[in-house]
Amino acid sequence: MVRITITPAAYAVIKPSLAKGTNDPPPQRDAAGRFVICVEETYVDQLKALRRSRENYSDVILRLAETEGTKATVVKLAERG
Repeated sequence: MVRITITPAAYAVIKPSLAKGTNDPPPQRDAAGRFVICVEETYVDQLKALRRSRENYSDVILRLAETEGTKATVVKLAERG
């Protein structure tokens, strides 16, 4: 498991597809209000591969979710994490 920090908007996108007990311990918030979550390393690897210049993990999640056809990709990534 790897800890990553994502914005509340990105967390809201993936939260519905996270299975109960998947994110143990429960997500914490940092001083800036972002979520610190634990995900499988393969999920982080996929986010890194999809990341464009100057994008963070939240940017990747939100970019994928913006396009109706790729929303399923975000859900599949979240299910793996």
